[in-house]
Amino acid sequence: MKSVVLLISLVLAFSSSCATTTPNPLLHVVRDIDGEILRSDTRYFVVSPGNGGVTRGPTMNGARHDANFVCPFQVVMSRFNKGTPVYFKPKAPKQEEITESSDVNIEFYLGNPTVCNNNVWLVEGFPGNEIPMFLSTNGQAGNPLNVATWFQIKKANDFSYKLVFCPYGEHICSDIGIADGSGERRLALRTENTFYVVFIKDTNIGIKSII
Repeated sequence: MKSVVLLISLVLAFSSSCATTTPNPLLHVVRDIDGEILRSDTRYFVVSPGNGGVTRGPTMNGARHDANFVCPFQVVMSRFNKGTPVYFKPKAPKQEEITESSDVNIEFYLGNPTVCNNNVWLVEGFPGNEIPMFLSTNGQAGNPLNVATWFQIKKANDFSYKLVFCPYGEHICSDIGIADGSGERRLALRTENTFYVVFIKDTNIGIKSII
């Protein structure tokens, strides 16, 4: 009987030790400039204070008649306004609040989604050795196996966040920055800068984008 009591005591002590040394990490929610939590069913402008917002842009190459000018597929910085709003769609299907360091698809909103169906952010050429490695909207949402379409939001400082790409887990992440390409300021990996952003809720009435 004493041996049974001793065994139970050892098991409880071991369990208590494990619980103490490996606490469950807290998930920090992402907030917009008004302090409200970002949600998967709400549109947001991704804005770099003083530098404009994120939008779609064509690869110019000196030819405005190129097909990509009708449905531009590059992720670029707007020089004049807040840009084009996006949805953040978590990899976890039932997750509604957007949290730091959790995988999300990023999809541009269009008033009429049937006009352009290439709306989901993608790291072009991944895996590859290009420097820089540009972002486009040629991705497909909701595919957990396509690591090139999943991004994370991390707190950068007291006032802003940064977008990162972590294809192989938290131990290897790359900040998204800005690089010049084809006459545009394009979002890219492997740049010498980090793109710091805030999120502004889009309060305009419109059709909900469909993933």
